[in-house]
Amino acid sequence: MSPDLRRPQLHPDLSEVHNTFPSNEKISSREELEIRRKALNFSLEDTICGKEDVISHEEEYIPGPTGLSMKASIFRPKAAQKGGHRAPGILHIHGGGHCSGNRFMGVGSVLGWVEQFGAVIVSPEYRLAPENPQPAQIYDSYAALEWMCDNAEALGISKDKIIVCGGSAGGNLAAGVVLLARDRSGPKILGQLLMYPWLDNSNTTVSMQQFGDVAPWTKSNSIDAGKYALGEHGENATMYTVPSLAKDLAGLPPTFIDVGEADVFRDEDVDYASALWKAGVSTELHVWPGCWHAFDVFVPDAPISRRAQLARSNWLDSLIYSQ
Repeated sequence: MSPDLRRPQLHPDLSEVHNTFPSNEKISSREELEIRRKALNFSLEDTICGKEDVISHEEEYIPGPTGLSMKASIFRPKAAQKGGHRAPGILHIHGGGHCSGNRFMGVGSVLGWVEQFGAVIVSPEYRLAPENPQPAQIYDSYAALEWMCDNAEALGISKDKIIVCGGSAGGNLAAGVVLLARDRSGPKILGQLLMYPWLDNSNTTVSMQQFGDVAPWTKSNSIDAGKYALGEHGENATMYTVPSLAKDLAGLPPTFIDVGEADVFRDEDVDYASALWKAGVSTELHVWPGCWHAFDVFVPDAPISRRAQLARSNWLDSLIYSQ
């Protein structure tokens, strides 16, 4: 960060955990990327710990766009639902910069919706870059959406209550999947919930400069991950892989976006919300003071993280029960 560039202070409730993060952790080389992958290799036990009595987990191999199958985790309530109940179906797409993470990453932040709404959550294990650059991730994620809808009856979900959500790179993919569904006249999406999504590949915003040195996701990480997923010169960048490139957002479903004030993605997320409003799309936007990228995943019990979780749940409650 330039010494002449001022920035808001980081939130004090998050500092204890933030101080444990390695400074300037890079993913520029394959060796560095493998270290990041190991660090973000979340397990089922991590995800469902303490909720084993109320949430069930199933593993399913679902068809991918190339003819190869991909693994998906399905989370649903253990308690019997009322007869004829059709649950909301939530496609959760994990983060990790398209080049790391797995289907359990970030799910802990949304598992409460299984209990609160009786929702069924599907989280796919999409292919990672750079071994599989875009559009592999977006097409895998869209294939998971189609599988959900094709198997709605078996999953016990309502085709009229499909919600797509994701955090960080998962938010990028969620936004791209919703654009694809609109343009392909695909599954009907009730709403999209984008948590600190990565929506732009320019790396030039004010927030990128202000907080480009703040872990766990830095400007350097964004540049490297963008090259892995989009190509050295951005040759794989389209409106579906970089949603900020979309010229027309009309016809998209109601949207929730939230992001930290100290997140490199802050400004592109605010810009996307503004573009949605301009296109006539109902959009709720929250910017959490002093919060860095994915703060709620790393410090879920902090009061500011609980505020974020509650805001998302309240928006979903209004969306689902307005039908």
